[in-house]
Amino acid sequence: MIAMQMKKLVFFAYLTLIALNSNAFVTPTILFKDKEASYSIQWNNQFAQINNLVPEIKINGVWTSANQFKSIKWEKKEGTRLSENNQKYTGKVDYLYLICEGHPFVDNLTIVFEIMEGRPFLVMNASLQVANNFKLGGVRLFNSNKENIVLPGNSKDWVIFNESASAPHVGAIMYPYQLNTKKAKQGSYSKANTGVWLSMLINDSKNYAFSFASIAGELWPNNFKWELPEEGNFNKLRISARSGAIFEKEEIWVTVGKKIVTDAFLVGFWDNQRPTQTLLETGVIIGENVRKGKPMRTPDPGWSSWHSYGRNITEKQFLKTADFINNNLKEYGWKTVQLDGGWWNNPGLYSVNDSFPNGIRYLANNLTAKGLKFGLHVSPLSTNATDPIIKQHPDWILRPISTKKIDQNDDEMATTIGRIYVDGSHPDVPPFSAARYQQMIESYRPSFMKWDHHYGGLDEGIRYDSTMTFMQAHNKTIRAIRSALPEDLIVTRSMGYIFGALECYDAIRIGQDINHPGIKSANEPYTNITYGKTLGTIEDDQVEKGLVRFARTAAQNYYIHKNIAICDPDAFFVSPQYTIDEAKCHMTLEAIMGGLFFFGDKVESLPTERLNLLKNKDIIAVNKLGVHAIPLDLFTGVDIPTIWKLETKDRLIITIFNWLDNEVSKSYNLKTDFELNSSKYKLTELWTKNNFNIALDKLTLNQPAHSVKIIEFLKY
Repeated sequence: MIAMQMKKLVFFAYLTLIALNSNAFVTPTILFKDKEASYSIQWNNQFAQINNLVPEIKINGVWTSANQFKSIKWEKKEGTRLSENNQKYTGKVDYLYLICEGHPFVDNLTIVFEIMEGRPFLVMNASLQVANNFKLGGVRLFNSNKENIVLPGNSKDWVIFNESASAPHVGAIMYPYQLNTKKAKQGSYSKANTGVWLSMLINDSKNYAFSFASIAGELWPNNFKWELPEEGNFNKLRISARSGAIFEKEEIWVTVGKKIVTDAFLVGFWDNQRPTQTLLETGVIIGENVRKGKPMRTPDPGWSSWHSYGRNITEKQFLKTADFINNNLKEYGWKTVQLDGGWWNNPGLYSVNDSFPNGIRYLANNLTAKGLKFGLHVSPLSTNATDPIIKQHPDWILRPISTKKIDQNDDEMATTIGRIYVDGSHPDVPPFSAARYQQMIESYRPSFMKWDHHYGGLDEGIRYDSTMTFMQAHNKTIRAIRSALPEDLIVTRSMGYIFGALECYDAIRIGQDINHPGIKSANEPYTNITYGKTLGTIEDDQVEKGLVRFARTAAQNYYIHKNIAICDPDAFFVSPQYTIDEAKCHMTLEAIMGGLFFFGDKVESLPTERLNLLKNKDIIAVNKLGVHAIPLDLFTGVDIPTIWKLETKDRLIITIFNWLDNEVSKSYNLKTDFELNSSKYKLTELWTKNNFNIALDKLTLNQPAHSVKIIEFLKY
């Protein structure tokens, strides 16, 4: 009876898409009931269904169901594309509308579904027309009062990947049963049970992957929250999709007649490709939409002052390092020398301190004369309470709803002490900021800039313009600054969210700060790879410091590279605080990422054997390929992936890490472990030039603790 009452909207004659080849994809369909706002999204698969979905709006602090509107109807009609064109999917596009009308505060709530023939995902967003003034706390494009995804088989065959709101911070990969744990409901920048911008549900052994991903970042983030609605039943999951502030503290005033449009996101299901490829494809789709056609450029490899000198860097030391790089490393491609934090008197106040008696332009001129590139660190959204202009305009400052106590031992967050942040919703802030940084660039002439400390400007707070969200205020200011600067200036962003005016940046930081070499304390007893647990399953406590922490972050963010932005890892080290093998691990990991390639050592004091690592042309050449290796075992339940595959038209490179504290002897199957269909290769390890043999389609390796083998596979 229920089935007879349901309308199944079949847009295409070939809905089932009976596969003519192995690459055929199944188009999602929408099931709904007349005069009801509930719906389901289904694919041609018994379990690939997301059911019991209902939109909701948070009005004056209360979530209101779309079913409370007086008039509810579904219509198929012409529409405007929500997503950019994609070369892989070129089918006919149709649009379905859920239209809800007649609420005291909202004249019209419309959900739009963009569905394309032969495409395994739909794209959707919401708009609402305001009838009376109210405080808007968010829009759930779907929620459920019970489970909406039921998993077949063993729930531990499935993992959930939730991206973090913040680009430098690692997302969460967990089993469904872990959604019930205290840790899943915690997080500094977003909660572990909620994917901000992106979330996936994956069965790696079956090649199944649900993907939920934002393709815009203009209003509020899209938050995809996972829950267990039935205690102890880990096969029944509930996911909701909410456009709103990450911690749900920020609300905005919406006024009569105003139209609010949420950022579009995709909902898809893939069942015929590796989940790591599905994540990569999702990254491509995101990038096609959020980059707005803007190119991405990578600075030449180089050195950053922060990791060895922090705020104690001086003009003399900076130029000494530049001279050494010019005389010893420039011929190997190391050409950028970046002055990080510490050149100013106070955080957020850009008056040059006495450690640079000749000024910043003097440094730039010195490097340019040597054929080197000058990089400079600033924090464009932060300022200082002692700034005389800020003193005259106290309403330019953002007032966060809540504040965080900063640990003095936290290398990353301690750099924010003393900073306050501008409120981009104030109409005078964007033009003032643009003029300030335009003057700085014209005076100092960097070719590369690191824009840091965006977090504070993204806080959920009380803004001058209470009708603007934190994303809108952030985007307005950043776009104003970037439009005032030279087009050829390369910009990387650090300590910020993944989305937000992304077209203004060439690169974004994807890893937390690496420990400074030589710094040890009771809270941080190690400075290298040996910090804490180094490998286990995703059920174990995750390591929080050092290279292995960075390796996990790099693994989970490969999809970003050259799609959303170029990946900018923190600088690597080859210093003696590492063993030689550990130093090779760090340098190799950043080489196979294909992004920014910077080291942070006191380079002029490095022993010869360490300096020679920086002169290895084969490893440098891998980085210059510009391609990010794919961590093949990312979704297998291993804590830190060990097998990374980098493939271009001309080269195939497999990198294998041993993160363990003991030697490992293991045989790798070329098909199941490396995803190769042939065994006819000549194998050469790039650090040592040693050759390896394949026997019975297997490669057997003996690896010392904390070591890496980066192996080129040449077909014959």
